[in-house]
Amino acid sequence: MNISALLEVLEVYFEAFAERDPIRRNELLAQCLTPDCAIWGHSHVYAGYVAISDKIAGFHTNFPDCRLVLASGLMAFDNIARSANAIVRRDGSLVARGETVSEIAPDGRLCRIVLLWDADLPPIPDSWPAHLAVHPLPKVRSAEQHFLDFDTGARNDSDRPVPLWCGSLGER
Repeated sequence: MNISALLEVLEVYFEAFAERDPIRRNELLAQCLTPDCAIWGHSHVYAGYVAISDKIAGFHTNFPDCRLVLASGLMAFDNIARSANAIVRRDGSLVARGETVSEIAPDGRLCRIVLLWDADLPPIPDSWPAHLAVHPLPKVRSAEQHFLDFDTGARNDSDRPVPLWCGSLGER
């Protein structure tokens, strides 16, 4: 995989997610995504330019001063790429971080995107054989850290994270 070419596609992808004009956003999506591209979130799949563009518009409403940004270099193998991403406010402060695993189509555009936002995995079931498991150490959360529901913009200050998904960003 040519990382430079993939970074060019990702640049268009991030610009599409920042674009507020639906006509221009759809033009950008067509440049970086295949027509049947699907973004897989925590609880929903957004497939095709119209659904992805609508999700972006909804996010702009819920988070008007935020933007999706690349937060790491790329790990790539064959036609799969993994990277960190973040949602930042206009002043650059962090709203959330996550990872993205993307499938690259033969033409170099993205054809499947799996978003993994700040979501903690559930515990191992009690019925799982102990010799096939290791129990993770508990996470410590800072007083400033909050879990957000990216579909509604709601903040959850409890110890349990809400399911997260994000597919877009706000103004530049």
